[in-house]
Amino acid sequence: MMTKGMGIALLSAAALLGGAAAQAGELPWTYGEVGYTKAPGTEDFDTDAYDLKASIGFLDKWHSSLQYIDGTTDFDSGSDDDFDGWRLVVGAHPQLTPDTQLVTEISYFDYNYDGGEGSDGGADGFGLGLGLRHSLSDKAELSALATYTQANFDDSGFGSSGNTDVYSTVVEVGGRYNWMPNLSTGLTVSLGGGGAGAGLESSFLGGNLARFDVRWSFLGDVSK
Repeated sequence: MMTKGMGIALLSAAALLGGAAAQAGELPWTYGEVGYTKAPGTEDFDTDAYDLKASIGFLDKWHSSLQYIDGTTDFDSGSDDDFDGWRLVVGAHPQLTPDTQLVTEISYFDYNYDGGEGSDGGADGFGLGLGLRHSLSDKAELSALATYTQANFDDSGFGSSGNTDVYSTVVEVGGRYNWMPNLSTGLTVSLGGGGAGAGLESSFLGGNLARFDVRWSFLGDVSK
C-alpha cells in the first residue's frame, strides 16, 4: 500500500518532468493535480476524500497517470470507515480534430479499508474507459468518459462471507477553466458511483459523486 509521502513524491516528479508553460488551446497531459471528492452515497452515509495525481504524456499521443487517494466514509450510526489506495492508468489520446481528442484508457486500482475493531477489507480490479476531451477556447475545455469497472471486493472483515465481484459502468462529465496558461481548476461529476477521474470505485460507493481539482500543467509530451 502506498504512503502519503510516496503520493507527494509522485506529484513532485510530475513537476520536475514538465519543461515549459502550456500554450493557449492545447490539451496538455503532463501535470500534477490535487483533488477533493464528495460522494453522497445513500441515505445513511457519505464520503469525503483527498487525492494526489501525477500524469505524463509521451510519444505524442500516449499518457499514463498514478493517483493516490485517502478518505473517510461517515455513517449515520456513528461509525467511520477510513480507506486509501491507488490507481494506475495507461491510455492513448489521438487527435480527432484540432480541438478534440479521443481518449481510451485501461486502469488498475487497489484500495484498503479500515472500519475499526478488525473490520478491514479491500478492493482491487481494472477499468476500461472511452471518451472525448475538447478545447472550447484557450480558457475552457470539456470532457466525457464512460468507464466499465470490474472489481473484487474482500468484505470478510465486515462479517460477510468473503470476496464479492462487482461490475459497473460509470459515466463522468467534466469541465475545466484555465486561470493562467499553467494553472487550472476542474469539476468532474460521475454518475453511477465511482469513476476514473474521481479515483473512487463503485465497489464500495453507491450513487453519484463530484470531484474538484487544482492542476498545474506543462507543455507537450515528455518525449515524442
